Amino acid sequence: MSDRDRSFVSPSTSRLRVMRDGHNIIRSARVPKPVVLVDTREQEPLPLFVNHPNWIGGERRVALKTGDYTVEGMEGLLSLERKHLADLVACTVTYRKRFLDACSRLARLRWKAILVQATLEDIKGGFEPFDCPSEVHPNTVCGTLDAIEAKFGIPIIYSSSIQDLATERAASWLSKHFTYWWLETQGHGRVLIDSDGL
Repeated sequence: MSDRDRSFVSPSTSRLRVMRDGHNIIRSARVPKPVVLVDTREQEPLPLFVNHPNWIGGERRVALKTGDYTVEGMEGLLSLERKHLADLVACTVTYRKRFLDACSRLARLRWKAILVQATLEDIKGGFEPFDCPSEVHPNTVCGTLDAIEAKFGIPIIYSSSIQDLATERAASWLSKHFTYWWLETQGHGRVLIDSDGL
């Protein structure tokens, strides 16, 4: 059975829980939802707000210096770079220098990640099933990602070639980073659930 034929658990439709002394303080503390800034060069941006209005407060298109997605107010702190499989393969060889320069800029931020819109199984299975014929060996792509993570300290998030799953992953990542940051800057501590410290 292929991933496209499978059904997946629906994403949560509730807000993030921010608990203090057994009570959710989302409303009382007026914890906002992040407004995501999407780089104008993103040709087919992920529908973060449309798919996840419970986590994302809105989206705006702007020219970003680094990455494809950030959050309003966190432009110098956070960035998410997204790579479709075909783009990732091209960045491994053809556009390698440009990609590594972008990774060098991304590494300067406090919170960063590369969201790969594919699973490790997708990459290791070869690129032809994704209409991405290439002379590039899958191990070259995996090795490049491992080297980027080791050299630059940029986490690699393998998500899915299914756009809704990749969108969910990105929305969750962005909203959680924003909420932790907002709580910390507002004096509520860098914790979502005080009973377990998460």
